[in-house]
Amino acid sequence: MKLLSKYTNSYNFKKGNAELKRSRNLFGKWSAIGLFLLIFTTSCEKFLDIQPEGELTNDQLLKDAGGFETAMYGVYASMGKNTLYGQNVSHNMLEVLGQYFVSPGNSYAENLLKYNYKFAAVESTLSGVWSNTYSNIANVNNVLKNLERLGPNKLQYYKLYKGEALGLRAFLHFDLLRMYTENIQLNAAASGIPYSTDFNLKAPAFIPLADVYTKLISDLTTAEQLLSADQQYITFPKTKNNYNYLNDREIHFNLYAVQATLARVYLTKGDMANALLYAEKVIKSNKFQLLDKTAIANGVMKGVLYPKEVIFGLYSTNYFATVRDRFYLQTTFSAYDNRSDISTIYNNVQGGHDFRWDAFFKTPSTQLEKLRFVKLIDQYQLIDQEYLRPAGRIKGINLIRLPEMYYIAAEALLTTDPEKARDYFDLILKSRGLIGLKEQVPAVPLTLDLITADRFKEFIGEGQTFFNMKRLNSPVYTTDKQTIQASNAIYVFPIPVAEYDYRN
Repeated sequence: MKLLSKYTNSYNFKKGNAELKRSRNLFGKWSAIGLFLLIFTTSCEKFLDIQPEGELTNDQLLKDAGGFETAMYGVYASMGKNTLYGQNVSHNMLEVLGQYFVSPGNSYAENLLKYNYKFAAVESTLSGVWSNTYSNIANVNNVLKNLERLGPNKLQYYKLYKGEALGLRAFLHFDLLRMYTENIQLNAAASGIPYSTDFNLKAPAFIPLADVYTKLISDLTTAEQLLSADQQYITFPKTKNNYNYLNDREIHFNLYAVQATLARVYLTKGDMANALLYAEKVIKSNKFQLLDKTAIANGVMKGVLYPKEVIFGLYSTNYFATVRDRFYLQTTFSAYDNRSDISTIYNNVQGGHDFRWDAFFKTPSTQLEKLRFVKLIDQYQLIDQEYLRPAGRIKGINLIRLPEMYYIAAEALLTTDPEKARDYFDLILKSRGLIGLKEQVPAVPLTLDLITADRFKEFIGEGQTFFNMKRLNSPVYTTDKQTIQASNAIYVFPIPVAEYDYRN
């Protein structure tokens, strides 16, 4: 059975200007670059194989539905590269900063663990994250600019394209905000980042952090209105739509991805009422469902977008090789080991058995082996038997999942309705094989520490823990069991020097 047949069209474009490609290190120059387009090919086993091919002027591509859809697929593919969510803004850089993994002798990882952002390799990574994120924002802005040129009367799914693009623009700016700016709850007057809303030669100015929040909330709330049709397109269980772009909406920035991002944004801002509002919108939509402990134990989510739980993720054929080499084969200098007390973190629990331990890790079968982190590794590719993988499981990178909405709802209700907060939290515990706090003897009250500890276990490998630590201004408990007090030196990445050099 052909998987996700919407990617069957192939596009070939002229090669781009080499000088433009060399300018990737600067956001300001990126805003002058045209949309980098990608070749799409499909087969039964790999439905999206993307390689950069060059640039194309607006009127050559963005003139009909096929062009806009190709452009959006190109942005998603670019986000999945190692420079962003395929590595650095998921399982690699952010998870080392989150103190999950060690790599003795690897100077890059060792400096990350010490939050040494001036180390050359770390500095280069941070510069790449900045410039590549803004390049994707520029490409999204190009889509939006050309949508306005054509207008809704010429495109049947105009609202869908515009909603996805606006939502993605906010999502990308928000992750930049979470990396390169201060915690707004600690400094409401902090400086922000450029919020790019146009596609032209002029780099937008840096604006206050509060204004960045205002702009991204505006983009997201507009996107929510535009994407209202996703209520019909997204079904549970999944059904096929007649038009390919309407299928597998979890790999598009859909309505519920917008609402989930708003829940994240409001939580980070400290607006608990709105954080709860949007988290519950996702939960109560009934479009998603927590996995049960049997499914968790059987590892149905390994290396794929979580069945039932994923709200938004990126399809990727390259992710498997990256995470296999880093966590499983450990044949390269950049391979990672788990922190030494990882077993205690998962297994020192009161009531029940945490089946995430069984699913996320492979325990040694001999004394010569090490504990392996396998949550991100597709088990069917690992044994070269992809034909055994159940239909409908999409290989790729999880970016927003349903459990986060339960954590947000629980935290938002912690002081106003602690019983309801505990009910939300208990649903996660029980889905993972643990006994709910309310059912333990004696019953255990929910605390922020309990939410934070379970978040740490749930999101290993997904790039969310460092952001949560920063939001809470938490002290860092390091892999060598030391405690480092929270500070901007840890939680605020330096904006690349090249950005200021360009502007000067």
